[in-house]
Amino acid sequence: MLKNWTIITQAVKHGAEGVLIRERYLTSQKHPNHRLTDNLISIIGNKETSKRIALAGEEYRVNQHLYQKKGGRPLSSYAVEYCLTLPKGCRPTTKQWQEIVKDCCVTLAKLVKLSNTEVKQYQKQVRAVLHQQDQSTKQGSGDHVHLIVGKVVGTRVLKELQQKKATRTLKQAFNASVLKHVGISNTDYKPYEINRGKRLATAQYQKRITEQNYEIQKLINNLTSSTNKWFNLMEEGKHHHAKRLHRRISSNLNFLNDKNLNDSQAIHMAKIKSLLKI
Repeated sequence: MLKNWTIITQAVKHGAEGVLIRERYLTSQKHPNHRLTDNLISIIGNKETSKRIALAGEEYRVNQHLYQKKGGRPLSSYAVEYCLTLPKGCRPTTKQWQEIVKDCCVTLAKLVKLSNTEVKQYQKQVRAVLHQQDQSTKQGSGDHVHLIVGKVVGTRVLKELQQKKATRTLKQAFNASVLKHVGISNTDYKPYEINRGKRLATAQYQKRITEQNYEIQKLINNLTSSTNKWFNLMEEGKHHHAKRLHRRISSNLNFLNDKNLNDSQAIHMAKIKSLLKI
């Protein structure tokens, strides 16, 4: 059995740019991370929804600058993203996923205690994209939905959305909704990956993935440090050393192109490429 179906929570950082980067990433069939994704289906909202989330954040930040007393930190995250994942073999229809996501969004709205006026804006700032995965391969995850919820509603920032209690509550809602609409219970599911050799347990598989992610993250951290060093060399006029360092960074970026990066790592890699114009 599984205690819960999988949900990963992360703040969408880098303001409006970060929200729009997520929109492009989630809907890009050509992205290397989506090579095992059969279909990308928008089940709630569209790119205009992401623009609304970004605009609400920008308006709040302007007002924060104009009216807030000194000492406040500028808002840098305008949304929270939840990745709702089911194991391979569990494949709800698009309609079923829509109902599951709606249930989850209602639960979050109750958690943050929205007023009637706030609910209307909240509903317009929900973006959800279904990724239907290749079910026949050993690699990759099962079907999952990326759910982005705007944090700025009216004059409030819904900080509770990225707290642990929100993830715990959302997992309970996800469990109940999958059972209600699909008829599958997490407590009855045997955690073995489909066609994974000697039926490697999910816990062992996740440990291996975690170790791989650690190595990738360590390389990305080194690339970030090298990029800062490259900027310093350029400012000091040491173009020969900067050119050599640029080649090394490019080589490592090419190496990462073949890796299965998580969403945060993909954003960092894209920013490094943009800064170095690679």
